[in-house]
Amino acid sequence: MTAIQEPAIKSTSFDDLIAEFNKIRSLYTVEEPLETFKIIIEQEVIVSLILEAHSKIRELFPSERLALEVTTDPEIAGWRSLWIIIYTKLEADEAFEKLMILDDTWWLDNITTVVNSKLHINLGWEANEI
Repeated sequence: MTAIQEPAIKSTSFDDLIAEFNKIRSLYTVEEPLETFKIIIEQEVIVSLILEAHSKIRELFPSERLALEVTTDPEIAGWRSLWIIIYTKLEADEAFEKLMILDDTWWLDNITTVVNSKLHINLGWEANEI
């Protein structure tokens, strides 16, 4: 492979990654797009999980807001992870039961295929409007 050909191959792959990220942004609220994209570049394998997670989550949480959020640890330099947060107004027991169903029927089987995954799923609560 020549030096001229190599950038074209990387560019196409990068273009595909950008297209997939744009699809992700249409499905989730992405709190920090640049930081989120950096994690996706580091661990491209999670892209398919993020996309598949959307349909699996929608089976149990059909109308909840879904967000992708980057979490850092101020005590560990450079440590960060990506979280899919399911923002719901459900009662805690019902929401956690649905999250356990998601874990048992899909998430735990799929996330274990990714070594050192930086992707997680959790619940968040929408504020009740007064």
